[in-house]
Amino acid sequence: MSDYIVAIPARYASTRLAGKPLASVGGEPMICQVCKKALASKAQAVIACIDHEAVAQALTPLAVANPRLKVCMTSDKPRSGTERIAEMLRNEQYSADTIVVNVQGDEPLITPEHIDEVASLIATKHADMSTLCSPITEVADVFDPNCVKVVFNQDQMALYFSRAPIPYERDNFMKGSVQQLEFTHYHHIGIYGYRVGTILDYLQRAPAAIEQAESLEQLRLLHYGMSIAVAITDRPPECGVDTAADLERVNKILAAQH
Repeated sequence: MSDYIVAIPARYASTRLAGKPLASVGGEPMICQVCKKALASKAQAVIACIDHEAVAQALTPLAVANPRLKVCMTSDKPRSGTERIAEMLRNEQYSADTIVVNVQGDEPLITPEHIDEVASLIATKHADMSTLCSPITEVADVFDPNCVKVVFNQDQMALYFSRAPIPYERDNFMKGSVQQLEFTHYHHIGIYGYRVGTILDYLQRAPAAIEQAESLEQLRLLHYGMSIAVAITDRPPECGVDTAADLERVNKILAAQH
């Protein structure tokens, strides 16, 4: 399907990596790499939601060469990528039914196929949001709070997201030293599909206690009875970029691909 847009929020003043959208990835600004991946999807438009003139300048040649790419300057008020996208959506006045795929500006290794899959999922499932996950193979990842886990029902609708080990393998995990997993665990991949009306409604609602406890925005939807469809991919994207170490790792991955 192509009847959707991609929104890419990118904040210049990252606390852990200064000027992150302009960090060099594969020899060009990271925000350009992410936009190129989105442009390779079937989306009818790709909108970079940015907050700094230097980022706009970096994107100008790509936007000139690709009419589907639009650069939207947002304010410094948004506290999250979701709020930044919402500001863009209000400014551009998209209809409430428009499907949006949220691709973070620090995910240069996301694939066009992942983007298309999330868009198709929200269009075909009776859900308020769609997202992806992949099986966890390493025991350490289950216990890593930076690796967000998801559990879902038989219809692959999310039941819960957590930084804690879920499901908790009682008999196995209580042994102390866990050598292998006895059940399948899933790592949540932070790419989302939703309709404009859903996300604007979401932002008008008070944060939920579980959302604040876990520091996971998507839990607000579950708290208010909304649904999240989850698709499983066996080709998860490599790591995003939060730190200088992440940046180095991503560049090594890209170098190995050429």
